[in-house]
Amino acid sequence: MDSSRFDLASPAAWWRWARQWRKTRLVDGIDRIAVLEHVHEGGRAGPRYAFMVVMSCGIATLGLLQNSAAVIIGAMLISPLMGPIIELGMGLATFDLRTVRESLGSLAIGIGLALAIAIGIVWLSPLQAATSEILARTRPTLFDLLVAVLSGLAGAYATVTRKGETIVGVAIATALMPPLAVVGFGIAVANWDVAGGAAFLFMTNLLAIALSVTIVARWYGFGGADTPKQTVWQAILIVTVFVLLSVPLGLALKRIAQQSQVQLTVRNTLQQAVAAANGRISALRVEANDESIGVDAVIMVPHHVGGLEATLQGQLEAQLGRQAVVHIREVLTSDDASFARQQGTLAELQRSVLALQDAENLRLQRQQAAQDTRMQLIQALLPYLGRLERSEDGARWEFRLAADARVPPLRAQQMERDLARQRKDGAAPLVVIPALQTLPAIPMASGNAREAAPDANGQAALDAQAWALERWQAGRVDVLLVGRDATALDHWDDAARAALAAHHLQVGEVTRRRGSPAVLQLRPASE
Repeated sequence: MDSSRFDLASPAAWWRWARQWRKTRLVDGIDRIAVLEHVHEGGRAGPRYAFMVVMSCGIATLGLLQNSAAVIIGAMLISPLMGPIIELGMGLATFDLRTVRESLGSLAIGIGLALAIAIGIVWLSPLQAATSEILARTRPTLFDLLVAVLSGLAGAYATVTRKGETIVGVAIATALMPPLAVVGFGIAVANWDVAGGAAFLFMTNLLAIALSVTIVARWYGFGGADTPKQTVWQAILIVTVFVLLSVPLGLALKRIAQQSQVQLTVRNTLQQAVAAANGRISALRVEANDESIGVDAVIMVPHHVGGLEATLQGQLEAQLGRQAVVHIREVLTSDDASFARQQGTLAELQRSVLALQDAENLRLQRQQAAQDTRMQLIQALLPYLGRLERSEDGARWEFRLAADARVPPLRAQQMERDLARQRKDGAAPLVVIPALQTLPAIPMASGNAREAAPDANGQAALDAQAWALERWQAGRVDVLLVGRDATALDHWDDAARAALAAHHLQVGEVTRRRGSPAVLQLRPASE
C-alpha cells in the first residue's frame, strides 16, 4: 500500500494543507498594520464623524417622516457608524481593549448625537404620524439578524482586503442610521413600543456586524498573538450573543409567519364560501393572537347567504385550533348589470356632490372677495374720518375723529355707543374722541318753572357736551347761562352741574347774564 497517498488523504494532512493554504493565500497577503491604521482612522470620533452623523440622521428622520425610501437610502450611504463598529470588531479580534474603548466611545457619541437630532426634528415637525417606513423598523426578526451577519462579513472582507467599494452595498444592507432615527421618533412622540423595537433592531445590527468583523479578522490572521484562552473567550462571546439575539428574533419571525398563515387561511376559506354564492370579497381584516381570531369582512353577493358566519367560524376553528369570532357584512348585488348601474348612480351622485361643493366654494370666494373689497374701502376712507390707535397704557383703543369730519359731540357719543354694542365680550374697549371744537350753545326752554326745566333733547345735549369735555380731559368747565327767567336759569344750572359731575368734571366759573335768546354755554375753564 502507498503510505504517502494514505497520509495525504488523512484528516491531519488535510488540516495541515488547509492551514498552509490559509497562511500563504490569506494571512501573508494582508498588510495588517495598514488595515488597523485604516480601521482606527475610520472609527475615530472627530469633527467629520460628528458632522456626518448629524447630516445622515437628519436626512433619515426626514425620509422616515415623508415615507420616502429614496431619502432613507441616501442617509444610509453617508452614515459613518460602520467605522466604529468595524473598529469594535477588530478590537475584539485582537483583544485590544484600548481600541474597544475608543470604538465604544465613538458609538456612544454618534448614538447620542443621532437621538438628539431625531428628537428635535420630530418635535419641530408638523408630521408626527408613524409611516410604513417607520413601522417596518419596529419588528425585527431572524431575517434581520442574518442580513446583519452577512453584511458584517462582507464589510469586514472589504475592509481587510481594502476593497472599499463594497462598503456602499453593506451600508444599504445594514441600514444602521434609520433604526436609530426611529428610536428618536419613538422617544419624541412617547411611543415606547416603536422606540423599543427600533432599538432592538439597531443593537442587533450593531452586535451582529461587530462580531462578524471579529470572525473575518481572525480568519485573516488578526489577533494571531492571542492565547488559546482568549480565543475560547472570543468564541464563547460570539456564540452567546448570536444565541441571545436569535431566540427573540426567531420567535418574532415565527409569530409573523403564523399571522401571515392565519390571514392566508382565512382569506382562502372565505373566498371559497363566497365564490360558491357567485360573490366576491370587498374588504377583509384579520386580528389574531395565541387564543382567538377576529375576522371582519365585507362581501358582495347577488343574494343573502344564510348561516355564512357560523359556517366560516366552524371551519376556521377546525383548521386553526383557536376560537374564531366572525363578522360578515353583505352588500347585495343582483347581477353585474345591476352592480354597474349602482356604480353609475354612485358616480353620478359623486359628480353632483362635487358640483355642489364647487358652487359653494365659488360663493365663498365671491363673498370673501366682497369682504376684501369692503375692507379696502374702509381702509381708504378711514383717514378722512379719523385715526385709530392704542392708548398709551395699551388698555383700550382710541378713535380720534378728524376735524374735517365735522362730527358734533352728540353724534360722536352715539357712535361710541354703537361700536361698544358691536364689540365682542372680552375685547379691549374702544372710545371715540371728537375733534377739538367750540361747543355750540344749548337753547333753553322758556315758560313757567315746571316747563323751564331741560327737556329730553336739552338733557341729551348737556350729557353729550359733558362727555366730549371728559374725552378732551378738560378737568374744570365754565358755565355761561343767558336768559331772563331766574327759575329756568336755576333749573339749567342744576342740570349742567349734574351732567358735569356724571363725567367726573369740576364746575369752574358760573356766569349768569340777562338777555335773549336763552342759552347755556359750556367751555373748558381757562388756566
